[in-house]
Amino acid sequence: MVNFWEVVERCDKGERMNESDYDLMLFQATKDLVKKFDIHFDPDQVVPEDDDLADRAFEAALELFLKVGFYCLDTKRIVRFTREEVKEVLTHAPSSYTWGTGRDQHTCLTRKVEDSSDPSFIFSGLGVPVPEDQFLQVNRALAGERHADAFCGVSLDSTFRGIPLRSGHPIEVAAGIFDVTKRREAARLVGRPGLGLYCFVSAAEASDAIIASSHWALDRDSTQNGAIAEMKVDFARMNKVAYQLESGIGIGGLYGPLMGGYAGGPEGTMLIQIAHFFLGLTAFQAEYGICFPIDLHQVCNSSSEMLWLSSVYTQAISRNTHLLNLSVAMAAAGPASEMLFYEFVAYAMIASVSGASGIVTGGIARDKFPERVSTLEMRAAAEASHIVSRSGMKRSDVNKIIKNIVAIYEKDIPNAPLGKKFNEIYDMERVTPLPEYMDVLQKVRKNLAELGLDYSVL
Repeated sequence: MVNFWEVVERCDKGERMNESDYDLMLFQATKDLVKKFDIHFDPDQVVPEDDDLADRAFEAALELFLKVGFYCLDTKRIVRFTREEVKEVLTHAPSSYTWGTGRDQHTCLTRKVEDSSDPSFIFSGLGVPVPEDQFLQVNRALAGERHADAFCGVSLDSTFRGIPLRSGHPIEVAAGIFDVTKRREAARLVGRPGLGLYCFVSAAEASDAIIASSHWALDRDSTQNGAIAEMKVDFARMNKVAYQLESGIGIGGLYGPLMGGYAGGPEGTMLIQIAHFFLGLTAFQAEYGICFPIDLHQVCNSSSEMLWLSSVYTQAISRNTHLLNLSVAMAAAGPASEMLFYEFVAYAMIASVSGASGIVTGGIARDKFPERVSTLEMRAAAEASHIVSRSGMKRSDVNKIIKNIVAIYEKDIPNAPLGKKFNEIYDMERVTPLPEYMDVLQKVRKNLAELGLDYSVL
Protein backbone atom coordinates (compact mmCIF):
# COMPACT_ATOMS: atom_id res chain seq x y z
CA MET A 1 0.00 0.00 0.00
CA VAL A 2 1.21 3.54 -0.76
CA ASN A 3 2.58 5.02 2.46
CA PHE A 4 2.98 8.64 3.45
CA TRP A 5 6.66 8.92 2.58
CA GLU A 6 6.09 7.55 -0.90
CA VAL A 7 3.43 10.23 -1.37
CA VAL A 8 5.95 12.85 -0.21
CA GLU A 9 8.42 11.57 -2.81
CA ARG A 10 5.78 11.83 -5.53
CA CYS A 11 5.33 15.49 -4.59
CA ASP A 12 8.91 15.96 -5.84
CA LYS A 13 8.67 13.72 -8.90
CA GLY A 14 5.19 14.21 -10.39
CA GLU A 15 4.29 16.02 -13.57
CA ARG A 16 5.15 19.73 -13.42
CA MET A 17 2.33 22.13 -14.18
CA ASN A 18 1.45 25.75 -13.46
CA GLU A 19 -1.27 26.11 -10.85
CA SER A 20 -3.57 27.98 -13.23
CA ASP A 21 -3.25 25.18 -15.79
CA TYR A 22 -4.09 22.61 -13.10
CA ASP A 23 -7.21 24.60 -12.17
CA LEU A 24 -8.37 24.64 -15.79
CA MET A 25 -7.66 20.92 -16.21
CA LEU A 26 -9.69 20.16 -13.08
CA PHE A 27 -12.55 22.36 -14.23
CA GLN A 28 -12.74 20.73 -17.69
CA ALA A 29 -12.36 17.18 -16.37
CA THR A 30 -15.12 17.73 -13.82
CA LYS A 31 -17.43 19.23 -16.43
CA ASP A 32 -16.81 16.29 -18.79
CA LEU A 33 -17.48 13.68 -16.10
CA VAL A 34 -20.72 15.32 -14.97
CA LYS A 35 -21.92 14.96 -18.57
CA LYS A 36 -20.51 11.46 -19.08
CA PHE A 37 -22.21 10.08 -15.96
CA ASP A 38 -25.45 12.01 -16.50
CA ILE A 39 -25.50 13.75 -13.12
CA HIS A 40 -28.12 16.45 -12.63
CA PHE A 41 -29.49 18.39 -9.68
CA ASP A 42 -33.23 17.87 -9.22
CA PRO A 43 -34.84 20.52 -6.97
CA ASP A 44 -37.78 18.18 -6.28
CA GLN A 45 -35.41 15.51 -4.92
CA VAL A 46 -33.25 17.33 -2.40
CA VAL A 47 -32.70 13.91 -0.82
CA PRO A 48 -32.57 11.56 -3.84
CA GLU A 49 -33.65 7.93 -3.56
CA ASP A 50 -31.65 7.02 -6.66
CA ASP A 51 -28.97 4.50 -5.62
CA ASP A 52 -27.63 4.41 -9.15
CA LEU A 53 -27.03 8.18 -9.01
CA ALA A 54 -24.93 7.75 -5.88
CA ASP A 55 -22.93 4.93 -7.46
CA ARG A 56 -22.39 6.87 -10.69
CA ALA A 57 -21.21 9.84 -8.66
CA PHE A 58 -18.67 7.70 -6.82
CA GLU A 59 -17.27 6.22 -10.03
CA ALA A 60 -17.14 9.65 -11.67
CA ALA A 61 -15.24 11.06 -8.67
CA LEU A 62 -12.80 8.16 -8.78
CA GLU A 63 -12.18 8.76 -12.48
CA LEU A 64 -11.65 12.44 -11.71
CA PHE A 65 -9.03 11.68 -9.06
CA LEU A 66 -7.23 9.20 -11.32
CA LYS A 67 -7.03 11.89 -14.01
CA VAL A 68 -6.09 14.98 -11.97
CA GLY A 69 -4.68 13.57 -8.71
CA PHE A 70 -3.86 16.40 -6.35
CA TYR A 71 -1.57 19.39 -6.73
CA CYS A 72 1.41 20.22 -4.50
CA LEU A 73 1.78 23.99 -4.30
CA ASP A 74 5.38 23.90 -3.07
CA THR A 75 6.76 21.83 -5.94
CA LYS A 76 4.14 22.74 -8.58
CA ARG A 77 3.70 19.05 -9.36
CA ILE A 78 0.72 16.76 -9.78
CA VAL A 79 0.61 13.67 -7.57
CA ARG A 80 -1.28 10.80 -9.18
CA PHE A 81 -2.22 7.25 -8.23
CA THR A 82 -3.42 4.14 -10.03
CA ARG A 83 -6.89 2.71 -9.62
CA GLU A 84 -5.37 -0.27 -7.80
CA GLU A 85 -3.57 2.00 -5.32
CA VAL A 86 -6.73 3.94 -4.56
CA LYS A 87 -8.73 0.76 -4.10
CA GLU A 88 -6.09 -0.53 -1.70
CA VAL A 89 -6.11 2.55 0.52
CA LEU A 90 -9.91 2.41 0.54
CA THR A 91 -9.78 -1.22 1.66
CA HIS A 92 -7.41 -0.50 4.55
CA ALA A 93 -8.97 2.80 5.69
CA PRO A 94 -10.35 2.92 9.26
CA SER A 95 -14.04 2.16 9.80
CA SER A 96 -14.17 3.54 13.35
CA TYR A 97 -12.63 6.30 15.43
CA THR A 98 -12.79 6.70 19.21
CA TRP A 99 -12.66 10.04 21.01
CA GLY A 100 -12.34 10.50 24.74
CA THR A 101 -11.75 8.29 27.74
CA GLY A 102 -13.71 6.56 30.50
CA ARG A 103 -17.46 7.04 30.64
CA ASP A 104 -17.20 9.96 28.19
CA GLN A 105 -15.61 7.83 25.47
CA HIS A 106 -17.42 7.70 22.15
CA THR A 107 -16.77 5.66 19.01
CA CYS A 108 -17.78 6.98 15.60
CA LEU A 109 -18.73 4.19 13.19
CA THR A 110 -19.46 3.69 9.51
CA ARG A 111 -23.15 4.07 8.69
CA LYS A 112 -25.24 3.11 5.70
CA VAL A 113 -28.01 4.93 3.87
CA GLU A 114 -31.19 4.97 6.01
CA ASP A 115 -29.22 3.46 8.90
CA SER A 116 -31.12 2.94 12.17
CA SER A 117 -28.06 3.72 14.30
CA ASP A 118 -27.51 7.31 15.41
CA PRO A 119 -24.78 9.32 13.72
CA SER A 120 -22.11 10.75 15.98
CA PHE A 121 -22.77 14.39 16.78
CA ILE A 122 -20.04 16.99 17.19
CA PHE A 123 -20.79 20.36 18.80
CA SER A 124 -18.31 22.78 17.29
CA GLY A 125 -17.50 26.44 17.55
CA LEU A 126 -14.45 26.12 15.33
CA GLY A 127 -13.67 29.30 13.46
CA VAL A 128 -15.76 31.65 15.61
CA PRO A 129 -13.47 34.17 17.37
CA VAL A 130 -14.35 35.13 20.94
CA PRO A 131 -12.56 37.33 23.49
CA GLU A 132 -10.14 35.70 25.89
CA ASP A 133 -12.44 36.44 28.86
CA GLN A 134 -15.34 34.47 27.28
CA PHE A 135 -13.32 31.56 25.96
CA LEU A 136 -13.93 29.20 28.88
CA GLN A 137 -17.67 29.92 29.12
CA VAL A 138 -18.33 29.23 25.45
CA ASN A 139 -16.42 25.95 25.63
CA ARG A 140 -18.40 24.98 28.74
CA ALA A 141 -21.64 25.56 26.83
CA LEU A 142 -20.48 23.31 23.99
CA ALA A 143 -19.10 20.51 26.18
CA GLY A 144 -22.13 20.59 28.48
CA GLU A 145 -24.65 19.61 25.82
CA ARG A 146 -25.67 15.99 26.48
CA HIS A 147 -25.95 15.16 22.77
CA ALA A 148 -22.30 16.15 22.20
CA ASP A 149 -20.35 12.94 21.50
CA ALA A 150 -17.22 15.08 21.11
CA PHE A 151 -16.71 18.80 20.83
CA CYS A 152 -14.54 21.49 19.35
CA GLY A 153 -14.11 24.85 21.00
CA VAL A 154 -14.15 28.32 19.56
CA SER A 155 -11.16 30.36 18.38
CA LEU A 156 -9.44 33.17 20.19
CA ASP A 157 -10.11 36.65 18.89
CA SER A 158 -7.36 38.72 17.30
CA THR A 159 -5.14 39.07 20.38
CA PHE A 160 -3.83 36.99 23.28
CA ARG A 161 -2.21 38.56 26.32
CA GLY A 162 -2.58 41.85 24.48
CA ILE A 163 -0.40 40.69 21.58
CA PRO A 164 -1.82 40.28 18.05
CA LEU A 165 -2.14 36.64 17.05
CA ARG A 166 -0.17 35.56 14.00
CA SER A 167 1.19 32.29 12.73
CA GLY A 168 4.87 31.53 13.24
CA HIS A 169 5.14 33.93 16.17
CA PRO A 170 5.86 32.88 19.80
CA ILE A 171 2.40 34.12 20.80
CA GLU A 172 0.90 31.37 18.61
CA VAL A 173 2.53 28.71 20.78
CA ALA A 174 1.24 30.32 23.99
CA ALA A 175 -2.24 30.76 22.52
CA GLY A 176 -2.33 27.14 21.35
CA ILE A 177 -1.50 25.89 24.84
CA PHE A 178 -4.12 28.19 26.37
CA ASP A 179 -6.63 26.94 23.78
CA VAL A 180 -6.34 23.21 24.50
CA THR A 181 -6.00 23.56 28.30
CA LYS A 182 -9.16 25.68 28.50
CA ARG A 183 -11.09 23.22 26.34
CA ARG A 184 -10.05 20.39 28.63
CA GLU A 185 -10.91 22.52 31.70
CA ALA A 186 -14.34 23.22 30.21
CA ALA A 187 -15.05 19.50 29.86
CA ARG A 188 -14.01 18.91 33.47
CA LEU A 189 -16.19 21.75 34.79
CA VAL A 190 -19.32 20.32 33.16
CA GLY A 191 -18.64 16.85 34.60
CA ARG A 192 -17.34 15.28 31.40
CA PRO A 193 -13.56 15.22 31.91
CA GLY A 194 -13.01 12.48 29.35
CA LEU A 195 -15.06 14.07 26.56
CA GLY A 196 -13.05 13.96 23.36
CA LEU A 197 -11.93 16.92 21.30
CA TYR A 198 -12.57 16.44 17.61
CA CYS A 199 -10.16 19.32 17.06
CA PHE A 200 -8.05 20.06 20.11
CA VAL A 201 -6.70 23.44 19.04
CA SER A 202 -7.69 26.24 16.67
CA ALA A 203 -5.37 29.00 17.90
CA ALA A 204 -2.36 27.21 16.39
CA GLU A 205 -1.72 26.69 12.68
CA ALA A 206 2.04 26.20 12.41
CA SER A 207 3.42 22.75 13.14
CA ASP A 208 5.55 23.81 16.12
CA ALA A 209 2.56 25.41 17.86
CA ILE A 210 0.42 22.31 17.29
CA ILE A 211 3.19 20.06 18.61
CA ALA A 212 3.52 22.21 21.74
CA SER A 213 -0.21 22.29 22.44
CA SER A 214 -0.68 18.56 21.84
CA HIS A 215 1.00 17.72 25.17
CA TRP A 216 -2.18 18.91 26.95
CA ALA A 217 -4.56 16.88 24.77
CA LEU A 218 -5.95 13.41 25.51
CA ASP A 219 -4.38 10.51 23.65
CA ARG A 220 -6.93 10.40 20.83
CA ASP A 221 -7.97 14.03 20.73
CA SER A 222 -7.52 14.88 17.09
CA THR A 223 -6.62 17.75 14.83
CA GLN A 224 -7.35 18.50 11.22
CA ASN A 225 -5.41 18.89 8.00
CA GLY A 226 -7.25 21.02 5.48
CA ALA A 227 -6.97 20.56 1.74
CA ILE A 228 -6.75 23.78 -0.29
CA ALA A 229 -9.54 24.33 -2.79
CA GLU A 230 -9.54 22.69 -5.16
CA MET A 231 -7.58 19.44 -4.66
CA LYS A 232 -4.36 21.07 -3.45
CA VAL A 233 -1.92 20.57 -0.59
CA ASP A 234 1.28 22.16 0.64
CA PHE A 235 4.17 21.02 2.79
CA ALA A 236 2.99 23.09 5.77
CA ARG A 237 -0.01 20.76 5.99
CA MET A 238 1.98 17.62 5.27
CA ASN A 239 4.50 18.58 7.96
CA LYS A 240 1.74 18.08 10.50
CA VAL A 241 1.10 14.59 9.16
CA ALA A 242 4.72 13.60 9.79
CA TYR A 243 4.26 14.51 13.47
CA GLN A 244 0.79 13.01 13.75
CA LEU A 245 1.94 9.65 12.43
CA GLU A 246 4.80 9.49 14.93
CA SER A 247 2.83 10.75 17.94
CA GLY A 248 -0.46 8.94 17.47
CA ILE A 249 -2.55 12.10 17.40
CA GLY A 250 -5.76 11.57 15.46
CA ILE A 251 -5.81 12.79 11.86
CA GLY A 252 -8.89 14.35 10.33
CA GLY A 253 -8.95 15.40 6.69
CA LEU A 254 -10.78 18.69 6.16
CA TYR A 255 -12.38 19.19 2.73
CA GLY A 256 -14.33 22.25 1.62
CA PRO A 257 -14.90 22.51 -2.15
CA LEU A 258 -16.43 25.76 -3.39
CA MET A 259 -19.56 25.69 -5.51
CA GLY A 260 -19.32 28.55 -7.97
CA GLY A 261 -15.55 28.30 -8.44
CA TYR A 262 -13.47 25.82 -10.42
CA ALA A 263 -15.71 23.04 -9.10
CA GLY A 264 -18.61 24.44 -11.10
CA GLY A 265 -22.23 23.90 -10.03
CA PRO A 266 -23.67 21.48 -7.46
CA GLU A 267 -22.97 18.44 -9.63
CA GLY A 268 -19.27 19.16 -10.15
CA THR A 269 -18.74 20.32 -6.58
CA MET A 270 -20.27 17.07 -5.37
CA LEU A 271 -17.78 15.03 -7.44
CA ILE A 272 -14.86 17.06 -6.11
CA GLN A 273 -16.14 16.59 -2.55
CA ILE A 274 -15.94 12.81 -3.04
CA ALA A 275 -12.52 13.07 -4.72
CA HIS A 276 -11.17 14.89 -1.67
CA PHE A 277 -11.56 11.68 0.33
CA PHE A 278 -8.95 10.07 -1.94
CA LEU A 279 -6.66 13.08 -1.46
CA GLY A 280 -7.05 12.82 2.31
CA LEU A 281 -6.33 9.11 2.45
CA THR A 282 -3.08 9.58 0.54
CA ALA A 283 -1.67 13.03 1.36
CA PHE A 284 -2.89 13.20 4.97
CA GLN A 285 -3.35 9.51 5.89
CA ALA A 286 -6.70 10.71 7.24
CA GLU A 287 -8.61 8.52 9.67
CA TYR A 288 -11.86 10.33 8.95
CA GLY A 289 -13.08 12.98 6.53
CA ILE A 290 -14.68 16.29 7.53
CA CYS A 291 -16.69 17.75 4.68
CA PHE A 292 -18.01 21.27 4.41
CA PRO A 293 -18.94 22.05 0.81
CA ILE A 294 -19.65 25.77 0.53
CA ASP A 295 -21.57 28.04 -1.82
CA LEU A 296 -18.81 30.50 -2.75
CA HIS A 297 -21.21 33.41 -2.96
CA GLN A 298 -23.48 32.74 0.03
CA VAL A 299 -20.85 31.10 2.28
CA CYS A 300 -23.21 28.41 3.58
CA ASN A 301 -24.49 24.98 2.57
CA SER A 302 -28.15 25.17 3.58
CA SER A 303 -29.72 25.92 0.18
CA SER A 304 -31.57 23.25 -1.81
CA GLU A 305 -28.61 22.83 -4.17
CA MET A 306 -26.12 22.42 -1.34
CA LEU A 307 -28.35 20.01 0.59
CA TRP A 308 -28.73 17.88 -2.57
CA LEU A 309 -24.96 17.98 -3.06
CA SER A 310 -24.36 16.86 0.55
CA SER A 311 -26.95 14.09 0.35
CA VAL A 312 -25.57 12.62 -2.88
CA TYR A 313 -21.89 12.75 -1.86
CA THR A 314 -22.79 11.16 1.50
CA GLN A 315 -24.81 8.39 -0.13
CA ALA A 316 -21.97 7.76 -2.59
CA ILE A 317 -19.40 7.37 0.21
CA SER A 318 -21.78 5.32 2.34
CA ARG A 319 -22.75 2.91 -0.44
CA ASN A 320 -19.29 2.39 -1.92
CA THR A 321 -16.86 2.53 1.03
CA HIS A 322 -16.58 2.07 4.78
CA LEU A 323 -14.98 5.51 5.21
CA LEU A 324 -15.85 7.74 8.13
CA ASN A 325 -17.63 10.83 6.82
CA LEU A 326 -18.29 13.74 9.18
CA SER A 327 -20.61 16.14 7.38
CA VAL A 328 -20.52 19.80 8.46
CA ALA A 329 -23.50 22.16 8.52
CA MET A 330 -22.64 25.73 7.53
CA ALA A 331 -25.47 28.21 8.09
CA ALA A 332 -26.14 31.75 6.91
CA ALA A 333 -28.13 32.91 9.93
CA GLY A 334 -26.87 33.87 13.36
CA PRO A 335 -27.57 32.70 16.95
CA ALA A 336 -31.07 32.63 18.44
CA SER A 337 -32.76 33.23 15.07
CA GLU A 338 -35.40 30.73 14.00
CA MET A 339 -33.65 30.55 10.64
CA LEU A 340 -30.47 29.12 12.16
CA PHE A 341 -32.48 26.38 13.89
CA TYR A 342 -34.09 25.38 10.60
CA GLU A 343 -30.81 25.48 8.64
CA PHE A 344 -29.08 23.19 11.12
CA VAL A 345 -32.05 20.82 11.40
CA ALA A 346 -32.37 20.49 7.62
CA TYR A 347 -28.69 19.66 7.19
CA ALA A 348 -28.66 17.19 10.09
CA MET A 349 -31.68 15.34 8.73
CA ILE A 350 -30.28 14.89 5.23
CA ALA A 351 -26.89 13.82 6.59
CA SER A 352 -28.46 11.30 8.96
CA VAL A 353 -30.70 9.58 6.41
CA SER A 354 -27.97 9.65 3.73
CA GLY A 355 -25.57 7.65 5.90
CA ALA A 356 -23.12 10.16 7.40
CA SER A 357 -20.98 8.66 10.16
CA GLY A 358 -21.14 11.93 12.05
CA ILE A 359 -22.60 15.41 11.85
CA VAL A 360 -20.80 18.60 12.85
CA THR A 361 -22.73 21.79 13.62
CA GLY A 362 -20.91 25.03 14.10
CA GLY A 363 -20.78 27.13 10.95
CA ILE A 364 -22.93 29.98 12.28
CA ALA A 365 -23.55 33.37 10.59
CA ARG A 366 -21.37 32.32 7.65
CA ASP A 367 -18.63 31.52 10.20
CA LYS A 368 -17.13 35.00 10.09
CA PHE A 369 -18.62 37.17 12.84
CA PRO A 370 -16.99 37.33 16.31
CA GLU A 371 -18.97 36.00 19.27
CA ARG A 372 -21.75 34.59 17.07
CA VAL A 373 -21.85 31.10 18.58
CA SER A 374 -24.64 29.21 20.36
CA THR A 375 -25.67 25.67 21.23
CA LEU A 376 -29.47 25.27 21.29
CA GLU A 377 -29.58 25.16 17.48
CA MET A 378 -27.02 22.35 17.63
CA ARG A 379 -29.19 20.58 20.20
CA ALA A 380 -32.21 20.82 17.90
CA ALA A 381 -30.16 19.43 15.01
CA ALA A 382 -28.87 16.51 17.09
CA GLU A 383 -32.43 15.68 18.15
CA ALA A 384 -33.63 15.78 14.53
CA SER A 385 -30.80 13.51 13.36
CA HIS A 386 -31.68 10.97 16.07
CA ILE A 387 -35.39 11.12 15.21
CA VAL A 388 -34.51 10.28 11.59
CA SER A 389 -32.47 7.22 12.56
CA ARG A 390 -34.58 5.95 15.48
CA SER A 391 -37.95 6.26 13.77
CA GLY A 392 -36.70 4.48 10.65
CA MET A 393 -37.33 7.39 8.29
CA LYS A 394 -36.66 6.77 4.61
CA ARG A 395 -35.13 9.21 2.16
CA SER A 396 -38.56 9.97 0.72
CA ASP A 397 -39.87 10.82 4.21
CA VAL A 398 -36.99 13.18 4.87
CA ASN A 399 -37.23 14.74 1.41
CA LYS A 400 -40.85 15.70 2.01
CA ILE A 401 -40.06 17.34 5.37
CA ILE A 402 -36.88 19.02 4.13
CA LYS A 403 -38.70 20.72 1.26
CA ASN A 404 -41.11 22.24 3.76
CA ILE A 405 -38.29 23.34 6.08
CA VAL A 406 -36.20 24.85 3.29
CA ALA A 407 -39.24 26.77 2.06
CA ILE A 408 -39.27 28.58 5.42
CA TYR A 409 -35.79 30.10 5.08
CA GLU A 410 -34.21 29.69 1.63
CA LYS A 411 -35.40 33.01 0.24
CA ASP A 412 -33.74 34.76 3.20
CA ILE A 413 -30.26 33.29 2.75
CA PRO A 414 -28.79 36.37 0.98
CA ASN A 415 -29.96 38.63 3.83
CA ALA A 416 -29.90 36.20 6.75
CA PRO A 417 -30.25 37.68 10.25
CA LEU A 418 -26.95 38.13 12.07
CA GLY A 419 -28.49 37.02 15.35
CA LYS A 420 -27.16 37.73 18.81
CA LYS A 421 -23.81 37.42 20.53
CA PHE A 422 -23.14 34.63 23.01
CA ASN A 423 -23.26 36.92 26.05
CA GLU A 424 -26.68 38.23 24.96
CA ILE A 425 -28.39 34.82 25.11
CA TYR A 426 -26.58 33.06 27.98
CA ASP A 427 -26.32 33.61 31.70
CA MET A 428 -22.55 34.14 31.76
CA GLU A 429 -22.15 33.06 35.39
CA ARG A 430 -24.09 29.80 35.16
CA VAL A 431 -23.41 29.33 31.43
CA THR A 432 -27.02 28.43 30.72
CA PRO A 433 -29.33 29.69 27.94
CA LEU A 434 -31.58 32.61 28.87
CA PRO A 435 -35.38 31.97 28.94
CA GLU A 436 -36.12 33.92 25.76
CA TYR A 437 -33.56 31.82 23.88
CA MET A 438 -35.11 28.61 25.23
CA ASP A 439 -38.49 29.88 24.00
CA VAL A 440 -37.18 29.91 20.42
CA LEU A 441 -36.10 26.26 20.76
CA GLN A 442 -39.52 25.24 22.06
CA LYS A 443 -41.30 27.09 19.23
CA VAL A 444 -39.14 25.42 16.59
CA ARG A 445 -39.65 21.97 18.15
CA LYS A 446 -43.43 22.49 17.99
CA ASN A 447 -43.25 23.51 14.33
CA LEU A 448 -41.01 20.56 13.45
CA ALA A 449 -43.40 18.15 15.18
CA GLU A 450 -46.21 19.52 13.02
CA LEU A 451 -44.06 18.87 9.95
CA GLY A 452 -43.62 15.21 10.92
CA LEU A 453 -40.78 14.81 13.44
CA ASP A 454 -41.71 12.32 16.17
CA TYR A 455 -40.08 13.55 19.37
CA SER A 456 -41.42 10.58 21.34
CA VAL A 457 -38.55 8.39 20.03
CA LEU A 458 -35.91 10.46 21.85
